[in-house]
Amino acid sequence: MTLLWRIAGASIAGAVLYYAGIVNSMVIYEPSRAGAAAVVVAIGAALVLLFLSVHRTGGNDADLPVTRGRRVVMRGAWLFICVMALVSLAWIWTAPRQREFDWTPYHNDAIVLNECAARVLLAGGHPYRDLDLFACYRERGIGPDRTTPLRRGLFSDVAVYPDDDQLDAAWALRSRGQGENVEFVWRPSYPPVSFLAIVPWVAAGWDTNVFYLLCLFAAMTLVLVRASPAARPWLLTALLGATSTVAFTIGGSSDLLYALPLVAAWLWRERSWSAVAYGISAATKQIAWFFAPFLFLQWLHAYGLRAAAQRALVAATTFFVLNAPWLLTDAGAWLAGLVNPVAEPMFPRGAGVVFLGTNGVGPLLPNAAYLALEALAFGAALFVAWRERARSPELGIVLAIVPLYFAHRSLFSYFFLLPLFALAGLARQPAMAAAVEQARRAAALTIFAVPASKER
Repeated sequence: MTLLWRIAGASIAGAVLYYAGIVNSMVIYEPSRAGAAAVVVAIGAALVLLFLSVHRTGGNDADLPVTRGRRVVMRGAWLFICVMALVSLAWIWTAPRQREFDWTPYHNDAIVLNECAARVLLAGGHPYRDLDLFACYRERGIGPDRTTPLRRGLFSDVAVYPDDDQLDAAWALRSRGQGENVEFVWRPSYPPVSFLAIVPWVAAGWDTNVFYLLCLFAAMTLVLVRASPAARPWLLTALLGATSTVAFTIGGSSDLLYALPLVAAWLWRERSWSAVAYGISAATKQIAWFFAPFLFLQWLHAYGLRAAAQRALVAATTFFVLNAPWLLTDAGAWLAGLVNPVAEPMFPRGAGVVFLGTNGVGPLLPNAAYLALEALAFGAALFVAWRERARSPELGIVLAIVPLYFAHRSLFSYFFLLPLFALAGLARQPAMAAAVEQARRAAALTIFAVPASKER
């Protein structure tokens, strides 16, 4: 697979994820067995396509002869990517009017709790200890549909997920102080950079969703800066063509806070400061932790055990320095926040394999079964990354997320940024000039460069 095909594959995977995400949102509110199966298959197909896009990038891609058939397929693929890039631009254009579709900027509890944690910090409190969930939501005019419910208390007998009536009834009781709140996650569930980074923005009274979108633009810019100048129009078209990254950031996601430093760390992993960048990412959201062994494998392969261990130590030190104020003042509350996603009895939820069980396509397995599948997938991913460490150096940035496809909490937000990560890996490739020349010979299209002329 030549480099231009790799870029196209990663971008098309983002388009597939875009439509899978739309269907996923529909099925959550209107359960459908066919819709659930389509989502799981589409995300699985996108993962395979992303894997193939970054597989065997360690050598020089063979320069395929430009036959008529390949020219047609190449032009068709890039025409589709250009159309999806225009869809992304339409999302960006309509971003200031997103409240017409969702009346509040607080699309999920991650956005809400991050902002409330920042407010607690500005008031001199301890975000992991002093946050008042009900006051936070009351001030913003939102309710339990933007929370993460737990399978205990009033929800202990709920099989799959509490419905709106059950959420509203429990919320009404607990918000009036009747009984202890054990049904709703109230503590910030992420490391402190998730709210530290937005403190100035919150203090100014600005919409944090704008900040998250700017983080996406910054990450895209880093990918373009790392790439050769001739390839930038193609990469920018591909980044926008991977519509899931733009659409679901605008739709409401704080994941760009961890993604931005992670992209920087992976793009320039040969630099010593990449360890600091990764440490910042790990101190932002736990999903970044899944990338640690894959980044370490590349450090180990390129620089040896001693240098890799030194960088791992720098990353760990960065993580603990950023966490120190809360660790030292109330270690119990801090730890409870960080382990919240795995320690609390959360309902099975997501767009991965578990989506089949929650929608009746197959049996809903015990959480332990999904954990076993996730562990097996993680072990297999590490094995493949180690075997392919020389031939496929960019593979880890995709493989890191694959185990979550099998988890009992496999939220769609875990997957929608994968095309950005894959394109970050491809931006490091040295054969960009040859790829651009091949694109011109194949008469491929990009919306950020003059269309190639037909070969005579």
